[in-house]
Amino acid sequence: MTLIDIMIDQISSTRLFVEDDGEAIPVWRIATPEGCYLIFTRFDHDKPQQRERVLLLISRFMAWKMATSFVLTVQTWLGADVTRPGDEVLLVVGVSRHERMGLVQRITGRDPVSFGTPEWLMPDQVDETYVRLLPTGRGEISIEEIAELTRIFGKDGEMAAERLS
Repeated sequence: MTLIDIMIDQISSTRLFVEDDGEAIPVWRIATPEGCYLIFTRFDHDKPQQRERVLLLISRFMAWKMATSFVLTVQTWLGADVTRPGDEVLLVVGVSRHERMGLVQRITGRDPVSFGTPEWLMPDQVDETYVRLLPTGRGEISIEEIAELTRIFGKDGEMAAERLS
């Protein structure tokens, strides 16, 4: 599957989840030389320290597993103020060594749930923060960090990584 195919698949799955449950959990699909992993990362949007911790841990997981690409799907808000009604969107970001893509779809109604037309972002509209998450070269990970990552992303860990392939 191409990055675009994965992004379209992820936004479709997330739309169904929002229709059923009202809110989507951020999900990462990470491609590595040993296969793909799916990781759900629940955090409180009103607590930036939780978001920063998730980004750091995902970045370290990708370095550990030598990730070659990832797709992140989140339900979020446009702009800086997360309390504005009507600006809620599904956002899918896809990053590889050679590609940087984004896909946004507005949530236009809540009772019943409805969505606007998906809109592709230009590569320069994808925040550099996402691009920096993908490992760029050889890095070192200590035995202690591998043990910590194994605990966090293991079967019963707080962000269990499910191997897809």
